[in-house]
Amino acid sequence: MSDDEQYRPGVGTHADAARAALLRPAGVEGHGSRPGPLTPALRTAVAALAAELAGQPRLARRYRVLATTTPDAHPSDHLADHLADHFTDAGPAEPAPAGPGSVQPAPAPADPGPTAPDPTAPDPTAPDPTDRTAPSASSAASPASPSSGPADLVAAVLAYTRVVTLAPADAGRADVAELERVGLGAADIVALAQIVAFVSYEARVASGLALLDGAPAAEPVAAAVTTSPARVNTGAAPEPRFTLDTLTWAPWITPVPADGLDDEQRAVVDAHATLSTDSPYYRTLLHAPAALDHRTHVYNALMYGRGGLPRAERELVTLLVSRINGCVYCASVHGRKFAQLGRDPEAARRVLDEGATALTGDPRRAALARFTERQTATPPAATAADVAALRAAGVEGAALLDVVHCVALFGWANRLMQVLGTPSVPESCTGTSGPAAPAAVPAAGSPSLG
Repeated sequence: MSDDEQYRPGVGTHADAARAALLRPAGVEGHGSRPGPLTPALRTAVAALAAELAGQPRLARRYRVLATTTPDAHPSDHLADHLADHFTDAGPAEPAPAGPGSVQPAPAPADPGPTAPDPTAPDPTAPDPTDRTAPSASSAASPASPSSGPADLVAAVLAYTRVVTLAPADAGRADVAELERVGLGAADIVALAQIVAFVSYEARVASGLALLDGAPAAEPVAAAVTTSPARVNTGAAPEPRFTLDTLTWAPWITPVPADGLDDEQRAVVDAHATLSTDSPYYRTLLHAPAALDHRTHVYNALMYGRGGLPRAERELVTLLVSRINGCVYCASVHGRKFAQLGRDPEAARRVLDEGATALTGDPRRAALARFTERQTATPPAATAADVAALRAAGVEGAALLDVVHCVALFGWANRLMQVLGTPSVPESCTGTSGPAAPAAVPAAGSPSLG
């Protein structure tokens, strides 16, 4: 993603740096430590699968090449063979669109790492990933059980990638428990969630910019690729209930202790006024401090930068994305911000209750909602007509780029919030709640959270 001084300086630079920190960290199991089970090759394979599921096969092919040519991807590991089961066309990668946010994956890591695992099919005895029982914090590092092995590891990681990409609202504590069972510790799990969430952002930026240039938002994705992983379902997950009430959030892994930050983690917190060690969410993300640092730069530039789309409308877009994705916590935070900045609490309540249909009486807001709803789908499904409606409503130039980037940003933010923990919803939502819109699934046919 190239930095463009004419848009929002630093967004592309920090997005590139976030990718590098996630795919080529100084220490793979945790910053500064020796390599762990989530090797650079496996991390890059995750990015490739997430990009393919998001309707960006050219981006996926780039990551796929990196995954199978990274020094730690030994030929005997058959990682390429396993990945072939998950992808559509395996042809050569093509250049990504130029401009702000254009996709430029980093080169393969220079230093060799441990051997990538030999994968097989997922374990059918895995726990129900939709389990939404009250969370209890996991240990900071969970060694693999004697019965787990490299095949289990890759199968669990790729299954998790599918769930987080296609339907983050369906992710549950059992998904995290399965990752722990196959040997991933807290730092690995946070890094994995960040990789999938980052590619969701990256793919939607590439998609949106292509759309502004007259190209389709996404390319066709094979049915086999978009099929959700098999699950042992003991019952449907409860329907999200949205509210403007202030919620709490509890992690499914042990966060970094507030009084136990190392120098790198402390430097990240001190560098950003929007971060606080009082928040278990930020202390969870501090397991991957470099990614949190660069993500916060991107978030602050897009949500608080001057000019472009008015702040209230940025909050409206992020509220709509959060509702579509089923992120109760994010919808609560950004519903309140939209109500405050727009000076219209009733409009925020109606959006929570009704989604985009609450905005049909206002052409500009309706155009924002229509584009947001379709671009949030997986893969994105916005059209040239949706862009034309935005322009007709006066959303052009930097404001239009803000819409594209804010939709993408909350594809990143929602996924982290949803797949690493759970909100505490009041028993009574004081009349401000409504059922979730359909979760972000494959499109048919066509606190501050920084």
